[in-house]
Amino acid sequence: MLLIIASMCAFLFSCLYYYKPRINLYFLITIFYYNILYSIVAIQDVINDIVNAKSNKTALLPMPEKIAIVTGGSRGIGAVVTKMLLQCHMEVVIGKSCRTPAAGEKLISQIRESGITSGKAKVYKLDNASLESVKEFADQIKLNYNKIHILINNAGIMFTPYEETKDGFEQQWCVNYLSHFYLTALLLPLLKAGSHPQENSRVVNVSSCAHHIGYMQFDDINFKKHFNTYAMYGQSKLAQVISTKHLQNLFKEKQLGIQVYAVHPGIVNTDLFQHSYVHKMNFLNKYIVKNPEQGAMVIIYAATNDKIKEHGGIYINNCKETKVNPIAFDKSVQEKLFHLSLEQVQLKDFFEYIDI
Repeated sequence: MLLIIASMCAFLFSCLYYYKPRINLYFLITIFYYNILYSIVAIQDVINDIVNAKSNKTALLPMPEKIAIVTGGSRGIGAVVTKMLLQCHMEVVIGKSCRTPAAGEKLISQIRESGITSGKAKVYKLDNASLESVKEFADQIKLNYNKIHILINNAGIMFTPYEETKDGFEQQWCVNYLSHFYLTALLLPLLKAGSHPQENSRVVNVSSCAHHIGYMQFDDINFKKHFNTYAMYGQSKLAQVISTKHLQNLFKEKQLGIQVYAVHPGIVNTDLFQHSYVHKMNFLNKYIVKNPEQGAMVIIYAATNDKIKEHGGIYINNCKETKVNPIAFDKSVQEKLFHLSLEQVQLKDFFEYIDI
């Protein structure tokens, strides 16, 4: 109930702060509706986290031979994921935004100062709001590596005001989903090279329970006609889950030896929620939401745990396979999203960079 009340306050705040020029009755009702939906999902998720807290763990085993890439790896959950991968003795490539050039180096220094000396860490520029930057990042990785074992598509933004990237996409759609779809395609040769029968390469898409609220608006993927940041976020996270299932099927058909997972870290106390009422409840957050370490654990589980090494395509929450929005199983929706995504990133074939 407290979260619902807070969501109503967030609704009023968001309308006044972000949407002054376009307030109308339909808009107000829609935003109110989504705040209620998100509050219900948030309450369910917090309860689920409490009930399944004991299962949300995995061992940080030494894996010195592995190379991992983490987008958005210099802040929030991504920073903790980077730290945990280094504790596993891996070589970790941090993809960081060009807008914060020192963040990656600063994180590495902090990790080393904390006493963690294992593993190797490198920082490459990556702006997930730019497909050109994604291509440049992938080209640099290919120049310096001949294989990778783990790709963690973690970078994300939430509930941001309407803004288009220079490629013409709503920013949440591009950062959360499309840029990672493109990056996965570009890095397929290295993922394939890093796979072997005993241990497949892995792609981990960091999604959200918000995908349960999402729906695909293919006729206006940017929600430009009637923009709703809450619906847009849900769509971007649903797209990640749909794509996870579709790519897993394609990889299996082509025998690439690559497993794809979608994960939900939980509602975690990070700056991702800066546009949400959760961010305005700091006095309660330490009691009702996960800390970054708890949120990162499920990502590490998907990236490293041996129990799921042959179970790609699943959606994981609290280190357990969890039900997804039924839309994710619709083959026609999977195909439609896949072909739209190829068109948007200007690829003729998702597999054009590898020999099959």
